[in-house]
Amino acid sequence: MKKSTLIALILAGVAVPALALAGPFDGTWKLDTAKSKFTGDTMTYTKTATGYHFSNGGPVSYDFAVDGKDFTIIPSRSVAWSKAAGGGWDIVTKANGKVISKAHRTLSADGKTMTSTYVEYRPDGTTVHESDVYARVTGAKGLAGEWRNTKVQSASDTMKIATSAGGHFTIEEPNFKSTTAGRTDGSPSTIKGPNVPPGAVPVYKADDPGKWSYRGSLNGKVYFQGVMTVSADGKTLTDTQWVPGKKSEASVSIYDKQ
Repeated sequence: MKKSTLIALILAGVAVPALALAGPFDGTWKLDTAKSKFTGDTMTYTKTATGYHFSNGGPVSYDFAVDGKDFTIIPSRSVAWSKAAGGGWDIVTKANGKVISKAHRTLSADGKTMTSTYVEYRPDGTTVHESDVYARVTGAKGLAGEWRNTKVQSASDTMKIATSAGGHFTIEEPNFKSTTAGRTDGSPSTIKGPNVPPGAVPVYKADDPGKWSYRGSLNGKVYFQGVMTVSADGKTLTDTQWVPGKKSEASVSIYDKQ
């Protein structure tokens, strides 16, 4: 799940008690990848004396070397890069020391396109295959430069939302076995799950019955923010999410009510 590039790292979902009175957000929602938009975001690799520096233009920024060793992305997350036998790179991402994805990344002959195919190992035991294609924005050759995502093949997933009196809510994403519970008044909520890093705190605020704004932070630093809205007919949920300072590159996830 593309939206999940940051969410999978930080806040992989939320879960839900039975309600007396259903609201617009209540129910089971399935991601429609065909209707959603996951392209447009940018990232930068800068060559260093020992390897590279990665930045998503926001809070995710770290150094790594192409030597097969683990380097910290965020607390409890690591990545290891190594040269692939047939060219390109193999990348292994771990959560708490456990592999959660394996990727293979290659450059086109002219160096203008980068393709990443990867396997994601989800906490529910399922395995999904996804891919991204990036176009070079800056740089002449190799990995170094700025890249923009132009094509995404993403797997679908579901989430379950329930609300109750007093603005209480729970959201569950079964694929990630994550549960978040709290209130839609802008106060900190709690999140639990096998891949949730320590220090992760989601915050939700109901701007009106069919619109929630939210943000996800880690150890006090905001990693992403967004807005969820439910259509007037109650059949579609739109989740628009962006990296702080990069709202123009927001992803748009469209969910259909089941």
